Amino acid sequence: MADELISDDERAEQIKKWWRENGMSIAAGVGIAVAGVFGWQYWQQHQTKQAEAASELFQKAQSAETGKVKALQAVAEEYSSTPYAALAALAAASEASQDDPAAAIESLKIAIEGKDPNVADIAKLRLARLYIAEGKLSDAETLLDTKLAVAYTSLLEELRGDLYVAKKDIQKAREAYDKAILSAGSNPATYLKMKRDNLGKGA
Repeated sequence: MADELISDDERAEQIKKWWRENGMSIAAGVGIAVAGVFGWQYWQQHQTKQAEAASELFQKAQSAETGKVKALQAVAEEYSSTPYAALAALAAASEASQDDPAAAIESLKIAIEGKDPNVADIAKLRLARLYIAEGKLSDAETLLDTKLAVAYTSLLEELRGDLYVAKKDIQKAREAYDKAILSAGSNPATYLKMKRDNLGKGA
């Protein structure tokens, strides 16, 4: 009833007063919301463009006849925020593993730090194998003690076997190879069974 007694002029004055008291905060809130929307859209577009550029450069690097390792490393460095960085680092490591193990190790470390957990797991296994080949047995052991996806259990145990062979701990090597064969299911790789057979039956 009291509201009905307020004149139109009084009501208009109340609205003006309320707007003077609250208008700035409302305008600021709207501005922040609009900026947030446009900022998000800009970030999304930027990410898309980065991924597209990384994809194109990655394809070119893979098909390069010379300087392939450096080209792949460039992708990993310049587009570290994209999934192609880890893929490029993994590919660079494969190219460099024979002629430049140190470069391969650094590339694999980059791949491990990437955003794709599957690529990171593959890189860990490859790095462990490279460490064993280079005689960096403590580094390999530390890496093999990290958690990997269940799908890589057989490969993980095989590398543990390789590590124990390198450390001349034959009994532990047998046990690791047995776990690798068991984890591989009904059709373990022939070379894996050969590794195990070469160590004899044991005690």
